[in-house]
Amino acid sequence: MRDAQPVRLTSSDGLRLFGRYHAGDPAKPFCLCLHGLTRNSRDFEDFAPLLAQEGYPVLALDMRGRGESDYAPDPSAYRMDIYVRDCLAWLDHFNIESAIWTGSSMGGGISMYAGAVAPERVRGLILNDIAPEIDPRGVENIRKIAGRGGPIRSWEDAAQRCRDVNGHVHPNETSDDFWLAFARRTHRQTGPETIRSDYDPAILTALSSGPSPDDRWNAYDLLHEIPTLLVRGARSELVSREIADRMRQRKPNLDYVEVPETGHTPLLTETTALNAILGWLRQAHFS
Repeated sequence: MRDAQPVRLTSSDGLRLFGRYHAGDPAKPFCLCLHGLTRNSRDFEDFAPLLAQEGYPVLALDMRGRGESDYAPDPSAYRMDIYVRDCLAWLDHFNIESAIWTGSSMGGGISMYAGAVAPERVRGLILNDIAPEIDPRGVENIRKIAGRGGPIRSWEDAAQRCRDVNGHVHPNETSDDFWLAFARRTHRQTGPETIRSDYDPAILTALSSGPSPDDRWNAYDLLHEIPTLLVRGARSELVSREIADRMRQRKPNLDYVEVPETGHTPLLTETTALNAILGWLRQAHFS
């Protein structure tokens, strides 16, 4: 990640965790960036520097089982309460009382959970294409994509696979350079002709566990006093417009932006998304 300082932390159960930190103005809100299920902190390699340019301190994390963080010996440790515990340990490490939690997909679920169980640590929420209720067809599609195997022998092969899987999410991105960069964010080279997805396959067991939709909606209702911005991809296969409308009805102070010609999930560097996020961060309650 451009100009990021690598930082490390040992979790309460002994895993070595990794993050990328951009220093900023201590008078501005600390921003925590959390990626989706099969992704890592490199998802924010373009977005985080843009926040840092505005003076915000930014910490993008590799959640356990992804990127440079250790894999959990027991797959049952890939669950929401433990992810939140890891994030709070990071805030303690930086002596941060509360932060703006920016979460893409699973990272947004972690952020909402944190807001429900530890609201004093959550100054605000940016939810990137995630909701308390998600379309089950989208979940099944993620499961199929994440479980897709087969050898990858070159970065060109990895880029093509990323294009095949995510081309519908970013339909206007047609350059080879974009998809090669996408591949390098989401894969790692483990041998001369061996490239693999950069996550522990055991994380997929978490897709069939967790709280019920009713429990997630009840937790969402606890966020009523936390400033929140929902960023939704107009083509999202997980968060329908109807679900987004329901979120707005249950939380009338929810700010909302829809990113055109984008699916699940927006990169947050799209002009529409970035302008909305920076404008929201400049609101009086974050000054």
